[in-house]
Amino acid sequence: MRVLIVIKPQQFKQLLLNTVLLLLFFIIAITGASVYVGYKVMSPIKLAIINLPTAYELEYEDVTFSNRYDDVQLKGWWIPSSRKDYITQKAVIFSHSYGDNRERMPIETLKLAKRLSMEGFHVFMYDFRNSGESGGLRTTIGMKEKTDLLSAIHYVKHEKDIHEIGLLGWSMGASTSIIVGSESDDIKAVIADSPFADLETYTKQSFTYWTGLPSQVGEYMVNIAENVFIDLNLSGIKPYVAARLYENKGLMLIHSTKDGAISYKQSELIFSNAPNAEIWITKKGGHIRNYKHQKEKYEERVIEFLNKYLQNDQVVFNRI
Repeated sequence: MRVLIVIKPQQFKQLLLNTVLLLLFFIIAITGASVYVGYKVMSPIKLAIINLPTAYELEYEDVTFSNRYDDVQLKGWWIPSSRKDYITQKAVIFSHSYGDNRERMPIETLKLAKRLSMEGFHVFMYDFRNSGESGGLRTTIGMKEKTDLLSAIHYVKHEKDIHEIGLLGWSMGASTSIIVGSESDDIKAVIADSPFADLETYTKQSFTYWTGLPSQVGEYMVNIAENVFIDLNLSGIKPYVAARLYENKGLMLIHSTKDGAISYKQSELIFSNAPNAEIWITKKGGHIRNYKHQKEKYEERVIEFLNKYLQNDQVVFNRI
């Protein structure tokens, strides 16, 4: 027996209207969610600094300097070399990860700074905008943080009269360091721990990992967020492209196969594009936890790499 369902014109109009309204509601909901996600990404909670360098028996100087491009006030520490037998011209600038600050990370940055200081390096640790004690209202995952780092380099070069400068960064700070290192003639070497290779591609590919939503939804939401927030230019952050400009300076990549936040394959992509790079793939720890699980080896490899590229005309003091 066949049942014939007849939809009257009035019913069809109502069904069509309901479908359109449902689709419109879905678009508005996704757009609103995209704006909210974009806002939250650019507004992470600012962590307070807990430990000062004195907790690690380090001398230091509180530093306030301005971003030379938009006047955002940035804060940091200048930790001089603890070597008393010679004057050093070598300095390393630390750049922290997203949502962290110069001191608050999954690793003991001050412990690493102490080892570098003992080996004859000055260390400059600073907070990116909207992090730690620095000013600024938004985190841009590299776009404006790049100018923060360029301003930190300018401070070290012109205020401290240091000309042998290397960069050491983690995650967002690592990717930012790669880009800045490719643009600044003042940088001789860059160490990037757990960087992403292409921010836009990484964000879209990892969307399902972070949210559990389909990747197609993630791509749509990312595109909307970029259009709403001018400062969120994900497509402009491509460390793997910047790595191609490292013919005459050193690049060292560090990444763990256990990194669930940013795959070690991101570092491998950067490495494949860099003409003069080293890569150390570890098998311990998670995201930016390489130093935590192998401190001595990490320190030795970092120091060896920096000494390879940062020269020092030592003024040696005679010991009495």
